[in-house]
Amino acid sequence: MRVLRGSDAGEWLHGRVFAAPGLQGVAGTGFDAYARLLHPLQGRRLDWTDRGEGMIPRVVEEREWTWAEAAGALGSSLSPFARTAEDVVGIGGARWDDGWEIDRPPLGWLDPERLARLLPALSRATATPDDAVLGVWVGWAGLDGGADAVATLVLDGTGAVLAGRRGLSPEVSGAIRAGDCLELPGRSYLRLGCALDELADPDWGFALGLGWRGPWREPMPQLIWPRDRAWLVSTEVDLDSTFIAGPRALIDEVLALPGLEAVEMHGSDELDPWW
Repeated sequence: MRVLRGSDAGEWLHGRVFAAPGLQGVAGTGFDAYARLLHPLQGRRLDWTDRGEGMIPRVVEEREWTWAEAAGALGSSLSPFARTAEDVVGIGGARWDDGWEIDRPPLGWLDPERLARLLPALSRATATPDDAVLGVWVGWAGLDGGADAVATLVLDGTGAVLAGRRGLSPEVSGAIRAGDCLELPGRSYLRLGCALDELADPDWGFALGLGWRGPWREPMPQLIWPRDRAWLVSTEVDLDSTFIAGPRALIDEVLALPGLEAVEMHGSDELDPWW
């Protein structure tokens, strides 16, 4: 994987994204079919019993919930018109008397393990699986430091750093500082070149120096496409889903993938009211 400098990669997206209302404004115009990958809701079960241990509440269990599961637990079904997770669980999430609570997924972030599950289908749907481009929005907080930036978290008795944040690689920070980015309406993206199979390892961002640290694999790409432009994967920073646009056969395969909650969409569908 490498940072692309002086590249025209992504210029074809002008007039294809952020150029129409609703779904096509995010996922791009001119594709045969579209799917929406619903990012899982974050759930945990709390115990509010006071055992004199000073820890109230205790987290008893944590797991992910699908949107359909949450809707069912709330006495309804997942509506095809649900534009965001808020339409399912409300702005503040949902709570039950048995201690379970679920919250909306983080915006603009596709779990790298879920991305890895998409890769076989994406690779089969392009003639250039070894030549793909990632677009990472440069506005993420994790991309605001230099190559030597460290936020001290733990010090020993002499003030030496015991734990801290890994900085950005010189290649990443240099491209951002120079403004060597893909410019689309309202968004600037750092461009990375890779083979799709490099994304199969969910830890790929650590070696690149993309600001990932500890258990946090972020930021993730907002745009992914192959050089032959056969499809586009879009995870807009202000939305809680990922959109896949491409040929009919690809979308059918994505909709059938186990372990992913995906629904079909159409070019005229509305999204969040902001879109």
